[in-house]
Amino acid sequence: MNIILKKTNLIIILILILIFSGCNKKDIGKIKKPEPIPKLEVLYKQAFKSYEEGDWNNSIKLFQKVETRYSFTEWAPRATLMIMFIYYESNDSFNTLEYVKKFKSLYPKNKNNDYVDFIRSMTFYEQINVVSKDQTYTKVALNEFENIIKKYPNSLYAEEARLKIDLINEQIAGKHMYIARYYMKKSKWIPAIKRLKLILNNFQTTIYIDEALHRLVEVYYRLGNENEAKKYAAYLGYNFNESDWYKKSYEVIVNKNYDTKGKKNTQKLKDKVIKVFKFSK
Repeated sequence: MNIILKKTNLIIILILILIFSGCNKKDIGKIKKPEPIPKLEVLYKQAFKSYEEGDWNNSIKLFQKVETRYSFTEWAPRATLMIMFIYYESNDSFNTLEYVKKFKSLYPKNKNNDYVDFIRSMTFYEQINVVSKDQTYTKVALNEFENIIKKYPNSLYAEEARLKIDLINEQIAGKHMYIARYYMKKSKWIPAIKRLKLILNNFQTTIYIDEALHRLVEVYYRLGNENEAKKYAAYLGYNFNESDWYKKSYEVIVNKNYDTKGKKNTQKLKDKVIKVFKFSK
């Protein structure tokens, strides 16, 4: 029995030796102090300075400290806004939308919710693909901007939302035109007419309206319906008599030997610059 106790004591002593041999003698017996919390003003300014210097990872960490350590102050929601904006500016759509959710959950009545909703809309807007690709995000962004106008009609961002809606409508009209051209190449005249009339009825303020009229002239001419071809040429001439599309339509109508095959549209969607909405202190 004594032998067992002696062996047990020996093992305990060896374990203690191993533990303390790895420690600095000066640290033995010392109690570690908690990390000092910088003053709110100092912490926030450090976070903002890191953002301005391009050290966004450090900026996010510091703003997160503002969020947690000073959650009871008015600077906590501003820190959350800054984190959201940094993620948005760095094209991190996932974390941007996560912080949109976080902000609206924590501060549902905050005066900056129009800005938060706008950033959410812009996040979807900037994921819109080119005309020939899937337009899922186009529809989502359109709904988001329409909601901003409904919820915040007098907001700074309502007017910007209207401008973005115009651009989105250009995108949707471009999609319909892309499909209409495809049908025309395949000589599928009826589905082509449906797409062109959809543009004519729903997207009259887009850059595709005069092309849609001209394409209808082409299609009806190819179908042998000269009356319909002349009708749409007249619409085009009345509204866009300086347009190149009208000149092409005129050539179709007056030249009986005109061949519409191989004609391609070189007009492209105008380049648009997206305004960056920066957070202001």
